[in-house]
Amino acid sequence: QIDAIFMPVQKVDFKIENVYDNSNFLTERLFLDVWTNGSISPEDAISSASQFIIDFFNLLMENQLTEEVNDSFTENITTPKNPHTNIAIEELHLSVRAYNCLKRAQINTIGDLLEYSPEKLQELKNFGRKSADEVFTTLKNKLGIVLK
Repeated sequence: QIDAIFMPVQKVDFKIENVYDNSNFLTERLFLDVWTNGSISPEDAISSASQFIIDFFNLLMENQLTEEVNDSFTENITTPKNPHTNIAIEELHLSVRAYNCLKRAQINTIGDLLEYSPEKLQELKNFGRKSADEVFTTLKNKLGIVLK
């Protein structure tokens, strides 16, 4: 039950930061800033909210219908072959020219970029040998990916 008058949490802010581990896998780090009115500590507020969410999802897990939906949902999920496929090309920190050429060609993620061969990339408008070399070098150095 929600008490609309008693709200000890006044403001919550979050920040998600990409973190690359030693084997170049991308993970995310979550930073939470919690402001309260002083009646409870921020740690207690997060703990209480976390417990509420856990209890809520436990109720969903006990429902037979949810299990059927989960079974059919997991059958349709395919995991990408390369863990870097969902990384935005902005993360590569390319030069403006190379970045703009890729964006104009609707290449928004590393996965989109991996669909192109080196020859096909150089066919993009205003995407010359220098831009191609920059992309190849950056992919190899930052992510260990070589285009074939």
